[in-house]
Amino acid sequence: MSSAAAPGSGASVSGRLCFTLSAFILTITGINGTVQVSTLPVVEAEIGKPINITCVPEISTPSTMKYIQWFVMEKNSRNRIYFQDGESRIVDNETDYTGRINVDEKYTLTIDHVKLGDERTFLCQVGAGPAGSDEAKTELKVYDAPGVPEITPNDATISIMEKGPSKIATCLTRNGYPAPNITWYKDRTPLQPTIKINNKMYMIPQATQEPSGLYTIASTLYYAPEKKDKDSKFYCEVSYRMPPGVDKMKESNRISVPISYPTENVEILFQPSVLKETDNMKLECRSDGSSTVDYTFYRVLDGKTEENFDSADNTFEFKQLQRMDSGVYGCRVLDFDVPDKDFDTNRTIIINYLDPIALKPQGPYIFKAGDKNKTIHCNAEGSQQTTVIWKKHKKTISPENELQLPVVTFDDSGTYTCEVTAQNIPSLYQQKTISIIVKGPPEINCMEKKFHKNGHYVNLTCIFKGNPAPKVACSSGKKALTVRNHQQNNYTVVVSELILPLVTEVLKVTCNGTNKHGSKTHNFTVERGAVAVSTKTPPTGEVAISTKTPTTGKSHDRSSNGMLIIIVVVCIIVLAFLGAVLYFLYKKGKIPCGRSGKQSITRSGAHDDIVVEVKNDQKVPEETVLLQGVNGEKKPPSDQ
Repeated sequence: MSSAAAPGSGASVSGRLCFTLSAFILTITGINGTVQVSTLPVVEAEIGKPINITCVPEISTPSTMKYIQWFVMEKNSRNRIYFQDGESRIVDNETDYTGRINVDEKYTLTIDHVKLGDERTFLCQVGAGPAGSDEAKTELKVYDAPGVPEITPNDATISIMEKGPSKIATCLTRNGYPAPNITWYKDRTPLQPTIKINNKMYMIPQATQEPSGLYTIASTLYYAPEKKDKDSKFYCEVSYRMPPGVDKMKESNRISVPISYPTENVEILFQPSVLKETDNMKLECRSDGSSTVDYTFYRVLDGKTEENFDSADNTFEFKQLQRMDSGVYGCRVLDFDVPDKDFDTNRTIIINYLDPIALKPQGPYIFKAGDKNKTIHCNAEGSQQTTVIWKKHKKTISPENELQLPVVTFDDSGTYTCEVTAQNIPSLYQQKTISIIVKGPPEINCMEKKFHKNGHYVNLTCIFKGNPAPKVACSSGKKALTVRNHQQNNYTVVVSELILPLVTEVLKVTCNGTNKHGSKTHNFTVERGAVAVSTKTPPTGEVAISTKTPTTGKSHDRSSNGMLIIIVVVCIIVLAFLGAVLYFLYKKGKIPCGRSGKQSITRSGAHDDIVVEVKNDQKVPEETVLLQGVNGEKKPPSDQ
């Protein structure tokens, strides 16, 4: 057995002598006893952190003579780093572990700040005097996590027309131990690792051990892309192991690969999707390739000739379209990667239109009151089916293209609008406004209303309709009356209003309306009779006027009605007071109860006491008095 301990240490010499003497005595005497030492075969540690290596001895014979030694194996020799005999503890000087190790009472070795060079085999030896000695080894494995992988893409555009794989990107990770692994991914799918060069895909790995002993790993991906890879994402993953036996990974950023692929299909688009006259149209030619191409737009004339339009890019714009611009438009693509193939497409484009509105008959629209079956047709020709409506004062009066007047009246006069709209193109719209004039002799509608305001009056109102507007005059007998006239609707309606005092004799008034087409007369016969409750003079122009005829027979004015109500109320109060006095006298015994003397007021058969009851929920006539007993019972008909 050899030791690498430094000479000159008294404790070290004493330890060696004890060890040699114990071994010699054990050999010579042959005393029976055993010592067994166990440790973990492998221990994993992370660089820069502490690690514990256990040593567990089992001694069959109790002994006070014990010692322990820790060694580091170097090739075929061992180098002691720690010795303990009883109370004596020695950390050997000038070793890689001087000042970095410690051993506790259970013989466990602790190493602070593990280094890459600590990846060695450690040996624990325990001796117990006559029982003998034993030792066991532990292999220490050290680990260090690599940095996040860095991916460097190839900026050049890769054509799928090229033969063989092209460089996609390089992945690099630094300072890992042991050397980590790199895996390539495309859209989360791992690529099969292969370093053999072929015409589809391969990787070229590279590993460098830095002066620190850590590893830098690189991998370059070569791949032959297809058209479907134009939207794919590539990235790399570095995988490594960390204590205690945990597999970990880190991912790089994701990159897109610029891929060039030839044209296979072409389509032509236009905006807006629905076109009408005066619109601007933008044509766009789209190819599904990514290589450099030339675009040519054209229009087919007479089914054969083409009119070409040069464009700097894949779009072309037409200004202020007209209906004659409808036709076949197309685009042609020249792909330099496929020079021997022609890519061409076209489509028919319709320019929608709507002509101005045509009315039948054309007008003017002057009718006579009473005319029958008058119809005005409204239409507008266009490229789409249309919807026609008629409006008067913004209100729809006909959902069809015909405005029908079965019987013409003065109310049909006015302004009408015909609106025509293309069903599928709301912005394609036309409208036309007309005026309908209705002429004829006057029509008359008269009413009367009586009222009271500091006297008795009657309001006589007549509404005349006619065109031209009628001239209205009223008279009573041979006397002309002053009439307030005002015109409505600017053309046909004249409202005449006449307010006269009511006299006792019958009042007769005649009103007449006249225009060049004829005249109309109305005769009023007004009797004074009963006047309406209203005390306000009807406002000028009022039409809704009562024409109720007053009833004949005896009548009462307001003052006589009020006096009657007061008399009834006074009678009720007097009767109530008399009833209260009678009840008070009865309670004092001043009035005998019944025919045979005083009786109990609670007797159910008492009928002679009188009380006046006025019900609140009914109007009590002045000639009605209801008699009841004190206890609230009604008198039988025979007693009342």
